[in-house]
Amino acid sequence: MMYWDTGDSVVDCILQKIEILSDWKEDSDASQVQSLLVALIDIERMLPQAVSRHFKIPHLFVGDAHFTGGDEYRRRLVSNITNAVKEGLGKATADPLLQRNGGAVFDDRPRSRGEEILDAIDTFESERTISALLKLKTATSPTRLQSRVKSIEMLMNRKRPYGNQDPEVAMLGELYRLRQEAKEYHSQMA
Repeated sequence: MMYWDTGDSVVDCILQKIEILSDWKEDSDASQVQSLLVALIDIERMLPQAVSRHFKIPHLFVGDAHFTGGDEYRRRLVSNITNAVKEGLGKATADPLLQRNGGAVFDDRPRSRGEEILDAIDTFESERTISALLKLKTATSPTRLQSRVKSIEMLMNRKRPYGNQDPEVAMLGELYRLRQEAKEYHSQMA
């Protein structure tokens, strides 16, 4: 796996996700191909021009052809997509503008869902109010991160130790994990 350091943490996360998708197995069933297509469509929408110009990914809007087209069609589709993604990654790696302080401009990238969640975490950490908690709930809805927010809400009202931890220490642990997991949502538009 390559180390991406463009100077923009969202772009770095997206490039890492693209790299993971480039190794998609060709013998995928229709629902797995659907997952690949949806992930790449979401990613394409998030890429700034400085990065997207390296990727010429074909055949993402195929309707239901990957469900009706058979195994050979899916193999070819996945192969074409992963080859194009690998080629784009090679070009992006070689581009000196995409290095930290390389001069690439990323302001044309839309705000990510991960950034929205991280901002809500920052607000909650600084204020610790019901209003900040509601903002955090809204930012994580509907994602699997909601269970972390429910734990934080429970710890916010708890006075007695939680297991062998002070509720504040347990809440800090939940907030840390929530912050780390929020980065997984950088490839989704806010």
